[in-house]
Amino acid sequence: MFKLPKPNRDLIQVVSTGLVLVALSTVIFLYAGGYRIKRDENGKTVKIASTGMVSVKSIPEGANVYINGVLATATNNTIPAVEPGKHLLKVVKNGYSPWSKEIQVFPELATDITAILISQTPRLEPLTNTGAKNPSVSPTQSKLAFLSEDSENPGIWVVSISDGTLSLFRSTPAVVLKDTLYIKYSKSKALEWSPDEKSLLIELENGDYQLFGLTEKTVQRTLAPEDLRQKWAVDVLKKRKDFIEKLDIPQELREIAVSTDAVWAPDQKKFMYKKAAGTQLEYRVYNSEKPLPIGEQVDAPVFSLDKSTPQPKIVWYSDSFHLVLTEGSPEVDQRGVIYIMRIDGTNKTEIYNNTLKSSSVFVAPGGDKIIILTSFRSSGQTDLYTVGLR
Repeated sequence: MFKLPKPNRDLIQVVSTGLVLVALSTVIFLYAGGYRIKRDENGKTVKIASTGMVSVKSIPEGANVYINGVLATATNNTIPAVEPGKHLLKVVKNGYSPWSKEIQVFPELATDITAILISQTPRLEPLTNTGAKNPSVSPTQSKLAFLSEDSENPGIWVVSISDGTLSLFRSTPAVVLKDTLYIKYSKSKALEWSPDEKSLLIELENGDYQLFGLTEKTVQRTLAPEDLRQKWAVDVLKKRKDFIEKLDIPQELREIAVSTDAVWAPDQKKFMYKKAAGTQLEYRVYNSEKPLPIGEQVDAPVFSLDKSTPQPKIVWYSDSFHLVLTEGSPEVDQRGVIYIMRIDGTNKTEIYNNTLKSSSVFVAPGGDKIIILTSFRSSGQTDLYTVGLR
């Protein structure tokens, strides 16, 4: 029998091993990249097809994730080898309202999803017990100013709503400007924060205005509140104009973005605006994030309502991907419904449906609670309460 010389056999073995390693590396690389072997519909032709991934997070964690009705994983995790196209994603956790959304999966890309899960039994806890009226949130969403006719310290109060301090026993509401013999600050009509959060513009019961310096504890009468508001607006809008100038957006949206019609998200990269469309009023969100998250749109509709129907009051949720809506007329009916909704109009979930004294709702910076003004006593005293979302 003919045998190859030993050097030739060693060379062939080395080459063969190298080819096997290259082939295995290629297979591993393609597999890791989401490529899978797939037969066509008739089952005769085999081809290598590219797939996508879905990264699913939930707040709180520990929820089950279903794709098209099949349990796939638990949050927080990544689902590999998902065929490109539309799929129904569902996130379920005991004690929380189920979350579902039709998602679009793209070849060789990861679609990131964060599901905000709302407790089916939200906790209602008092934030104040001295009475509260006309609350106003600071620009950074970290403090609330409100009026109180407390028997010992009537006047204007401020409470921190930053992380870790949001409860009656841990937060420290404090009176910052007490009623005097001549001026009842506790009966003021409205409070407005300055952009730097160092001052409060107070509209008194008689219609006069005063400017209160929180640091200096000084009060001065203001004869031209509109001029002061305009000055504050100029300082805020200058920063926004500088930001907008860098974006490639239509002139119409540029004008809206720097107007009071735009409601900016906490991340300052998105804003909500309203657009008339016949008899409908369309609520839309413009997203300037770069790069844009997979599956998101730059300028997308959220929902539409008939112009003749009562419009909800809307604020941004802390993650800048959800909106909080207050529906109803609390100031008239003393009742309202609060929802949370994703900026693409999906997953409108009820948070609260009960007595409500104001349509103004405030979101805690950590996103775990919202703050409402309500009352559960026949005396009529209203207080600030937190509603736990999880």
